[in-house]
This record gives sequence, structure tokens and C-alpha cells, in this order.
Amino acid sequence: MDKDRIRELSDALTVSERRRQETQRLSGVGFWELDHKSGDLYWSEEIFAIYELNSDAVSPNYEVFLSLIYDDDRDLVHKTYQDSVKFKTEYCLRYRIKAAGSVKWIEARGVTLYDGQGKAERSIGTAQDITEIVKAQQQVEHLAYHDALTDLPNRKFFADRLNAAVRSASRDRTNVAVVFIDLDNFKLINDHHGHALGDEVLVEVARRLQSIASPEDLFARIGGDEFAGVLVNFDDIGIHAAMHRVKQAIEGSYVTQVNTFEITASIGVTIYPEDNVDPEVLLRHSDQAMYEAKENGKSQMCFFDTETHQLRSSRRELLRAIATAIRNDEFVLYYQPKISLSDGALVGAEALLRWFKDDHAYSPTDITTAIQDTELERELDNWVIGKVLVQSKIFRAHGINCPFSVNINPKTIENQNFPNQLSSLLASAGVSGETLEIEILEVSSIKNFDRTHEILRQCKALGVSVSLDDFGTGYSSLTHFHALPIDVLKIDQRFIKHLNSDPTSLVLVKSILAIAQANRRNVVAEGIESYEIASALQYLGCAYGQGYAFARPMPANDYVAWTENWSTTEFQKRLNAYQ
Repeated sequence: MDKDRIRELSDALTVSERRRQETQRLSGVGFWELDHKSGDLYWSEEIFAIYELNSDAVSPNYEVFLSLIYDDDRDLVHKTYQDSVKFKTEYCLRYRIKAAGSVKWIEARGVTLYDGQGKAERSIGTAQDITEIVKAQQQVEHLAYHDALTDLPNRKFFADRLNAAVRSASRDRTNVAVVFIDLDNFKLINDHHGHALGDEVLVEVARRLQSIASPEDLFARIGGDEFAGVLVNFDDIGIHAAMHRVKQAIEGSYVTQVNTFEITASIGVTIYPEDNVDPEVLLRHSDQAMYEAKENGKSQMCFFDTETHQLRSSRRELLRAIATAIRNDEFVLYYQPKISLSDGALVGAEALLRWFKDDHAYSPTDITTAIQDTELERELDNWVIGKVLVQSKIFRAHGINCPFSVNINPKTIENQNFPNQLSSLLASAGVSGETLEIEILEVSSIKNFDRTHEILRQCKALGVSVSLDDFGTGYSSLTHFHALPIDVLKIDQRFIKHLNSDPTSLVLVKSILAIAQANRRNVVAEGIESYEIASALQYLGCAYGQGYAFARPMPANDYVAWTENWSTTEFQKRLNAYQ
């Protein structure tokens, strides 16, 4: 080979190496290589930068590497690497390191190469500082499980703890008290003195509840001036004493920056297993007992009467009526459009269940609560899907070719026959899977995520897309997002509604959008009630939105008329007014 050719190849190799180094530097990804024969460990400059070490002062080896790992993570990292070498597998692992007095999160990947005899020759891999990503995830998780004002656990956190307490009580044959607390006449404080002073009172109520809670007990804020508690480890006499302590702690004088308020509370209590129902029903029963306390004159405490409740129960009648409504096609679907926030184009619609019977409009919550844990859950889901698919053909005849999303119960999705049922419904309607988007509700109730992941994968193979509803509320968290094959995230309307007035909501929405962008997922913002909010979301990079600003849910015929009258030009004009 002549000298010019050698020089040409050498220059090309130099350029290639420089490109590799620059790519690693710009991406923040470091490279390492371990020689199993010599024990030499090579670190790229990015690795030294991540560990905040001087490459001239430190000679890396495996022992030095292990010493830099956070103590609680060291054994896991060592075992993962050794297993990877032993079983000839790649690995991807997140762990913490100690870097110049601080703690960082690292995502590391590695693989081992072997010689002709199958002996480990060298291991290579990458490491990336993901501290900011982890912090953002932790912040989202905290906001999703805690009340922004009082920092008490929120409804989701409370539900999880109540579920665990009931399971323990059932196993150990102990009692659980579920407490519902409502501040009397609190609305007058907000109305006459402003929400700022009302918030001061709520924060102090939270502090007082925390001060009397034992390590096993929990108090949460679950509404405006509503708090709930889970109390354990008591006897019949102890629960009355504990409830009087709660009442005494809350009631009394509250000194704010402007006024002093005298606060009383109405308290409802139910006891498991005397009230032997599901955890979420226990909360409803304590709520009912609280309302009875209010009716008795406020500043009262009332225990739930299970016998009276059973006599009043009308659930069976409602179940029979729902079953009849499914058979007789009495339910109707309303459609709420989804809009592209970039140009106002119609990108889809959400199908929402409605039931009008005997001059009474039943809410979807009334229906889903009544049919919970019954076969009617699956039957109603199948009815909704079938109806949407049939009506989609009518919409297509009017030039509406966008997909339609439907809310599906987790128990329906966990059924292994669901993909086959979905395939049959698509075939019967004569439409493709791209017509349909499945919205998963209350994902935290899914019991087997591996099985559900496989079921959803089969659904997606039919062309159906999957969205995660109410993301950010706690019902839908990062854990669920990574555990399931999700295409779209829907941000819960409570954060969208206060986007321009609540810094916590703004931080949460920004975090969700960042996470979605990093994972290449689309986001739909629910509950957009003004073009001002729509403009803010467009600026933040949210792709899609739905809400009263654009259209309320409407019957099928009205939806067709709406699409014919919808103007993207008018949308842009109204949006530009806030930019």
C-alpha cells in the first residue's frame, strides 16, 4: 500500500475518532472499556466529567469504580455486571454515584465480548448522567401523590394506604377506622375574606392533623375543605377517644395574617370489618356519615350505620336497569372534539357515555360505580366500542376520518379475550383498528401489568392506539407509563384549568410534556376552558387539546354539524389574540 493511501486512511481514522469524541461530549454519554486479561479500565473524558474526577490524578480500575457507587446501590451494580459477564447478556441499569460530595443518578449500559474459547475478553459500555431526569420524575411523583397546598397525601395516596390497611386488617383480624372530615361553613371564609386566608386555615388544619397522627395513621386532603384519615391499632373504646382527639385538634381559633377564625368540623367515621365493603366504599360510607353529622347540627361526629345503609341500598335495582339499557340500546354517546393546538385541525374525538332515563340524567360515575366488579363492566365496554365503530362509518360518510377514543375499564383490558373481542367488533363494523383509541382509566387498579402489557400489544397489532388517562393525578403515574405500551398521555383537567394561576400546575404540566417529548409520545390536554389556556399550552409544546373552549360533548348529529362549521382560521385568530 503506497504512502498516500496510508496517509488517507490515517486521516480518515482521525476524523472518525474526533467525530466519535465530539458526539459523546455533546450528548453527555461516556464510554468505558474493561480488559479482562490485564484488568485495565479505560474511561472516556465524559466518564471523568460525570464523576467529577481529574483524569490526570486518577487511574481507573474496577475497584475504584465500585468505590464511587452509592453504598446502598453497590451490591446491585456489582451483581448485575457479574451476571452479565457470566450469562453473556447485555444490561441496562440505573444507580447512584458519589461525585465531589454530591449524589448523581447514572444510567449505564454494557455488554461483554468473548474470545474463541468463550472466555470474557473485554467489556464495553456507556454511562450517562440522568440526575435531572430522575429529579423531574421524582417531582412529578411527589406532586401526583401529595396535595400542593398542604403537602398532605392526596386522594390517590390515601386510597393506596387504605387498601393496604384493609388487607392487613383482614389478615390480622384487626380494625380500621376511615374518617371523613369537613370544615363547617368554610365557604364563608373564602367568600368573605378571600382564598388566601382560606388557604392559611387549610394549611393549619393539615399541621394539626399531622401533629396528632401516630406513625401508623394517615391523614389526607381529598377536596377543598375535606380531609380523610385512616386509623389503625385501636379497640372499641380507643376509637372514640381517638376521634375526640381529632375533633379537639381541629376545632378552635385559627389566627391568620388578617383575621382570627373559629373553626368547627363535622366528622363521619366507619369501621372495617364491621362495615365489610371495599376500601373505596368505606370512604363513601364515612362521607355519608359526615353528612349526617352536619344534618345533626354541625360540629358533630357520626358513625356509619351499616344496617340502615343495607336497607336503603338500591344497587341491585340500578344494576337491573343498566343491564336492560345495554340490551335495549338505551345509552347514547356524546362526542367531544380533540384539536391540534398548532393549527386548529380536528384530530379526533372522545366518545362519552350518557344515559337519560325517567327524566333523570345518570352521570358516567353513577353507572361505573354501580357496575363495579360485575360482568356488566365488560358488557358495557363492548357496547361502547361497538357503537363507536358503527357510528364512525356514518362520520366517515361525512368526511370525518379521525380516530375516536373510548374509556375502557382496567378489568376489561386485563381480560385475555379482550383482543379477540376487539377484533370481532372491528370486523363486524367493517372498519380498521386505526379508527379506535383505547383510554385506560384508573390504571392503578390493574393487578397484572405484564399480562396487561401483552394484551395491549395484541390490541395495537390490530391498529388500535392506547392512551393513559388522567396522567399526573396519581391514578396514572410514571410507573404505569413505563409499564404499558402507551401512545398518548392525557393531562388531567384539574392541572390544565389552573395552568395560568397555579405555579404547581404549571410545573407539573411542563414536567409531563418534557417526559412525553423525551419518550416521543403525544400529549392531549383535557379541560381547556379558554383560548388563553390553549395559547399557553401551545407555547409549552402541547400537541393536542380538548375542552369547553372548543366544544362541549355533543350527540352524534351535532358533532357532524360542528365539524362542518369548525373554522381553523377562526381558531388561529382567537389563539393569536393571547400571543
